[in-house]
Amino acid sequence: MGLDAIGIACKDIQKSLEFYALFHLAFKKLGEDHYEATTPQGLRIMLDSHDLLRKINPLWEVPVHPGITLCFGQDNPEAVDELFSQISKAGFQEIKTPWDAFWGQRYASVLDPDGNQIDIFAALD
Repeated sequence: MGLDAIGIACKDIQKSLEFYALFHLAFKKLGEDHYEATTPQGLRIMLDSHDLLRKINPLWEVPVHPGITLCFGQDNPEAVDELFSQISKAGFQEIKTPWDAFWGQRYASVLDPDGNQIDIFAALD
C-alpha cells in the first residue's frame, strides 16, 4: 500500500493546466474534465473540474479553505528562484518570496488557481 495520487479540484481546468505546466508536469486528458500527470517519483497528480466532481458526488462542495500543501523539490536554490520568478511572471499569486529557511532549504510559497498552497524548495548548498 502507498500513496498513489493526489486529486485537485479545479474551478478552471485550463488555468490549472497552465499553472502546473510550470512544474514540468505533462498532463494527459483521460476523461471528461479529468487530467493526469505523473511525477518523476511516480506520484500521479489528477486535475478534476468542479462539474465532474459534482457528477461523481452530487453532495460535493467547493472547499472554502484548502488544507493540503503540495511541495515541489528543486535541484538547487537557484532553481527555486527561477521557478518562483516564472510563476510570478505568469500572473499567479505569491505567498512568500524565496528565502533561506532556518532548516537549511531555499523555500518559497505560491497559490495555485484554486487557492492551494504550493511550496518550492531545495537544499541550501
